[in-house]
Amino acid sequence: MKILKTVFVALIALVIIAGCAQEKVVEDIVASHPDNTEVIFENDYVKAVVFTLKPGEALPMHKGGPRTIYALSDYVIKWTEGEDVSDKEWTKGDLHWHDAVAHAIENTGSSDAKYLVVTRTAMALPDAGDSDLSQDASQLDSEHSKIVFENDHVRVIEVTLDKGESQPKHDGLNRLIYSLSDYQLEYSYYKMNAVETDKEAGFVHWHTADKHSVKNVGDTMAQYLVFSFKK
Repeated sequence: MKILKTVFVALIALVIIAGCAQEKVVEDIVASHPDNTEVIFENDYVKAVVFTLKPGEALPMHKGGPRTIYALSDYVIKWTEGEDVSDKEWTKGDLHWHDAVAHAIENTGSSDAKYLVVTRTAMALPDAGDSDLSQDASQLDSEHSKIVFENDHVRVIEVTLDKGESQPKHDGLNRLIYSLSDYQLEYSYYKMNAVETDKEAGFVHWHTADKHSVKNVGDTMAQYLVFSFKK
């Protein structure tokens, strides 16, 4: 009887410990893991964070908002979501989407896992006016722009402009721009004078919905991603 009682108590303790472990979810993974995260942009509407995990490093179960992920390196991870555990492999330049869900990650590969996470906040986007996705760069200038990812939340466009090349006037929704290269552009807003701007690879900035044209006035190829948010 004493042995059975001891076993029963031990099982109860294990259940309690397991339950506590399952319930513990990190609220802010950026604050709790500053060595693995870098906030490169944040405003009322989006937050852009670069994550870096060396081989063997892991992030505990934590909250994640609705987000687009862009692979900045080739990497392999173990993904844990609830009771589901799976292996995922991504190649530099891959994009994918995750709904808001708690999850844990472990780098099970032999190289650093580096990726950009662009998360939408709960704040409603500014009024986009008459800006229309059917009139954006991917539709009016397919020579220099292509859709690399799209769902109900976001359209991601990759723009590539060689020296001297330009895009005609087109619509842009509320959007985040991520520079893939160093470049110098002339940006012409609708009914406003042209503005020249220099950007470095990895730089992030925000534009509210507008009509504009773009010209590469630098000496190098301009390449960047446009995260156009639908809601």
